[in-house]
This record gives sequence, C-alpha cells and structure tokens, in this order.
Amino acid sequence: MRASRYVFSPVHDIFRAVTLPFKALFVIALTGVINYMTYDGQWWFKWVALGMGIAVLVAFARAARSLLLLALVAWVGTKIYRRWGAAARQQFDDWVQRTQPRAAQVLQALNTPGGPGGPRQV
Repeated sequence: MRASRYVFSPVHDIFRAVTLPFKALFVIALTGVINYMTYDGQWWFKWVALGMGIAVLVAFARAARSLLLLALVAWVGTKIYRRWGAAARQQFDDWVQRTQPRAAQVLQALNTPGGPGGPRQV
C-alpha cells in the first residue's frame, strides 16, 4: 500500500461525507422516476433508497472518526507545546547562538519579515 493513502484518507472521508448525500438523492430520484414509469405494482426503488441511506450513514461515521482523530492530534499537540514548547524553543535558540555565527544568521534571516521563511511584506 502507498503511504499517501493513509495521509489523504481523512480528507477523502470528509469529502465523501459531504458529497455522498447529494449523489444518493440523485440516484434515488432517478430510480424513483424509472420505477414510476415502469410501475407494475411493486415499488422496488425503496431498496435503492435503503442501500444509499446505509452508505451515507457509513460515510458520516467515517468522517466523524477522522474528525475525532484530527481533534485528538490537535489536542495532544497543544498539550505538548504548552508543556515543552517554550522551553524547547529557548534551548534551540541558545544552541544556535553557541554554534557557528552563520547558523544564527540563517535562523535570524528565516525569522525576519520578508525573509525566506517569514511573512511577505506587501
């Protein structure tokens, strides 16, 4: 399996949860019209509606799982940053100052506005 499948799976799940209800409505309406035009006493399109309803519920469940996982990762990330973020950043900045002056200059250039890594001034 490719690694990109795991990376884009949450995006695909959420996209499918948004688009699948519209596709289901289209398919149900189309089969309902076909069933109406060829009516022989049996409304069979209700089984199509049941199947599409199950598919929509599964898509919603997968999207909810992905959103909960992303929320958990964000929560853990904020807890880690609050615990070690400022101290780790200060240790890194101190290390850069102790190393070669070129490393400090590169870091300063990356942090300045308009620099390679900073926000652009318009």
